[in-house]
Amino acid sequence: MDYSAAQSQGSISSISTSNQTLYQHGGLGPSGTPESVNHGLLLWNQTRQHWLSNKKNKTRPRQVREPKLSWNVTYESLLGSNKPFPQPVPLSEMVDFLVNVWEQEGMYD
Repeated sequence: MDYSAAQSQGSISSISTSNQTLYQHGGLGPSGTPESVNHGLLLWNQTRQHWLSNKKNKTRPRQVREPKLSWNVTYESLLGSNKPFPQPVPLSEMVDFLVNVWEQEGMYD
C-alpha cells in the first residue's frame, strides 16, 4: 500500500471512530434519530489540525528577498509580450506592481 492509500485508510478509520463517539455521546437529534454527520467536515478539521501542528514544529525564519522586478520596469516592457519571465516573480510583488500601475492610470481606487 502506498503512502497516500495508507493516509486515506487512516482518515477513514478516524471518521468512523468519530462517528461512533458522536453516537455514543448523545449525537441524536430532537426526534431521537441520529443527526446527520458531515464526514467531509470531520476529515477537513482533522487534516487542518495535522497541518497546524506540523507548522508549529517547523517555524522558519523569514527570508528577506531582493525584488525580482526592476524598480524602473514598465507595464509594456513586462507584460507587452507573451514571452515567459526569465525567473519567477512572487505573487505579492506582481500584485504590488499592478496596483501601482493601475493607480497611476486612475484605474484602481
